[in-house]
Amino acid sequence: MNIFSLYSKLPVFIQNILCSVKGYKLEKERYGGEYQDIFESLKESEGWSDDEIIEYKEKNIARILQYAYDHTKFYKRFFDQHGVRPQDFKCLDDLVRFPILTKEMVRENWEDMISDEFSRKDLIAYHTSGSTGKALDFFWTRHSLRYYWAVVWRGRERFGIKKGDLHINFTGKIVVPLSQVKPPFWRYNKPLNQYMLNMQHITKDKINDIVEFINLKKAKFFVGYPSIIYSFALLVEENGLTIINPPLYIFSSAEKMYDFQRDVIERVFAGVKIVEHYGFSENAASASKDIDGLYHVDYELGHMELKVKIPNGSISTGEILATGFQNLGMPFIRYEIGDTATFIGDNVISDIEGRNEDFVLIPEGSKVMRFDYIFKRTKEIKECQIVQKKIGEMIVRAVPRMDIDIRKFEDEIKTAVKEWISPTIKVHFEYVEAIPRTKAGKFKAVISELRQK
Repeated sequence: MNIFSLYSKLPVFIQNILCSVKGYKLEKERYGGEYQDIFESLKESEGWSDDEIIEYKEKNIARILQYAYDHTKFYKRFFDQHGVRPQDFKCLDDLVRFPILTKEMVRENWEDMISDEFSRKDLIAYHTSGSTGKALDFFWTRHSLRYYWAVVWRGRERFGIKKGDLHINFTGKIVVPLSQVKPPFWRYNKPLNQYMLNMQHITKDKINDIVEFINLKKAKFFVGYPSIIYSFALLVEENGLTIINPPLYIFSSAEKMYDFQRDVIERVFAGVKIVEHYGFSENAASASKDIDGLYHVDYELGHMELKVKIPNGSISTGEILATGFQNLGMPFIRYEIGDTATFIGDNVISDIEGRNEDFVLIPEGSKVMRFDYIFKRTKEIKECQIVQKKIGEMIVRAVPRMDIDIRKFEDEIKTAVKEWISPTIKVHFEYVEAIPRTKAGKFKAVISELRQK
């Protein structure tokens, strides 16, 4: 019997205690040690001038280049192979002289990327995988973990939210056993003052109990994946229920929030403000939305640049490269994340697109990553996913509503695809009860299976 099987058989009050024990460990790991000093320094640096920001970036890029070269086997070898030295960096414009780090390089060299100043037991191990299913192993230091969370809470405090405020976490992790058929369908983490709802229990037969719980608790904010919060809001709306005590804010991360999701969430949680945070597991950079609705690069955590800038007036679009400043245990330098951003100036981002590995290759040769706009004229579906298995074809995988007019829906989608995507691509339809999530509980709007063959 594994640990979770044992956990599942315990009484609910014991499960709450164990969640709080885990919460205590997270509290110490995230907010112990130098956390408060980091947080105070971030409050000061967010008021820096452009010149001060450039000076900070150049100082820290020079520092991380030299450190990685001196303390990791990989970067010493990598830079030597490309004929560059840390001393070649004098200003931000010089960074393009250094080679780009890809995910495949990390997979092949991750052990040689670890600093010789850190033992494995002093690092925090992470493991993730993309749509290809290939594992990616990497490490954070305790310092970089605390720095990340200080950045997160600085962003939230801009809206008057403070650490310790009661909140609800909509998660893909199973904290309430799937075998539970009666409430409570939530668990409490006391040290973080957090109730946790896992997506597996957000179902029609349980929605009344969950809504009653939310109305009773009056949580100040929600956190979670947009797709999970959207699924909950959709069930609330479809069942004619009312959230009488909505949160002030919803802080979303890990996925892009699409317009169709935002529309439903804002209807169900009247008056709520949705704030998106951009980050990724490797933690080499991040960006937080401010009260102006734009992403502001958290330059203290790392530097973002565009691999190839596509200018359009005062804005530039391109694929993001990230150079982290805070993780000396396993540095990421000019790391190709796989996302596309539109920059206004050097530190403000108006939009961040999906991952580059998620696209449809159309017969005309273009790669199309965004499809949510072709569904604006249709209300017959709950959510949708685009899948490509063959070149020249795409599958619209949809979760239909009860009263859907299949022929009308398909005609509208085919028309929209011809207008906005490709006049020649063949469109097939697949109807399912639910869109599968990844193992981490994430919704993927576009899936390409072409490279898996």
